[in-house]
Amino acid sequence: MLNIGFLINPIAGLGGKKAWKGTDFIQEAWEFFERGETYAFERVKQALDSIDPSLPITFYYCDDPMGKSILANYDFECELVFNPSKQRTTANDTQEACKTFLQLDLNLILFVGGDGTARDVASVVGDKIPALGIPSGVKMFSGCFLYRPNDLGEILDEMVHEEIVLAPEDVMDVNEELFRENRVQSSLFGQLIVPQKAGLIQGGKISSSGGVIDDFYPLSEELVNEYDILKGIVILGTGSTVYHIMKAIDIEKTLLGIDVLIDGQIKYRDVNEEQLHKITIEKEVKVLLTPIGGQGFLLGRGNQQISSRVLNRISMFQLIVVSSEQKLTTIDKLEIDLEQPVNFESIKNGFIRVLIGYHQYKLKKINVQIN
Repeated sequence: MLNIGFLINPIAGLGGKKAWKGTDFIQEAWEFFERGETYAFERVKQALDSIDPSLPITFYYCDDPMGKSILANYDFECELVFNPSKQRTTANDTQEACKTFLQLDLNLILFVGGDGTARDVASVVGDKIPALGIPSGVKMFSGCFLYRPNDLGEILDEMVHEEIVLAPEDVMDVNEELFRENRVQSSLFGQLIVPQKAGLIQGGKISSSGGVIDDFYPLSEELVNEYDILKGIVILGTGSTVYHIMKAIDIEKTLLGIDVLIDGQIKYRDVNEEQLHKITIEKEVKVLLTPIGGQGFLLGRGNQQISSRVLNRISMFQLIVVSSEQKLTTIDKLEIDLEQPVNFESIKNGFIRVLIGYHQYKLKKINVQIN
């Protein structure tokens, strides 16, 4: 029997498409949740649907809005063990639920959220019980998350059959107030013991040095001369690589937001998903992205504004992937975590070209599995 403590951060991920850079301390997120936006619950459903119903699992869960209603749709053995203090739950409810879990004979704590939720879990649990996150936040730099929600079934199957390895992973979080001001202050808040399975656990983000501006001129020259990025509509993804490439051609991009470049000028800064959809619908668009170091994510982590809805409503798009050669060595394969299928014409036989310098490319494996 596998005994699992289960909790959901109800508002996790609601800030992604809205370009909030997270949902910590944003009460407005609760208003959207109460009007029916339940991003975290949609991710949970994908995860729970992947579990073989014959597995001997008991969930020890929290009352709504932290888990009860979603588990009611399944035939798993369940036991209610924690009641949150109020309907608009806080970090304290997550911590108190974890204190309850520590009093039980559990094999795993399964939590739903992002780095903020992982930080709350780690503050109580530490290395006492293995823990695993269903990725549902805006920022997920910590190493304790599944690559995709529907990887959960395979992990639990191996845990039931005692074929899993456990290892410590860092729990990282950024200062959201500074994050919204385009400044990254990332800190280590502890570790969790995490079930390991190659290709299923994302690991932590590996930071890459921004380098000096001269390092990015070859990349910018290739983008201008070969991709004509100063003509037409270009969606500029997040991250320091894209930021410095644009700076090399004298364009001041938002470091941590999604900007839209039109005919060589940034016309829209730090857009949300709805704005991006309206700007690009039925247009021909280029999408410039760089992967997250160590994790390899192109879409689905920190840039949820570029949603499957946006990509599917563009009349035609060209996906351009750029990276330093050093960062690319930290990535086994590139990853896409979107809610709906998207046709990526630039992906051929599981590989995509990555621009690493002037006239220099590397083919990289890419996982286009769709939840």
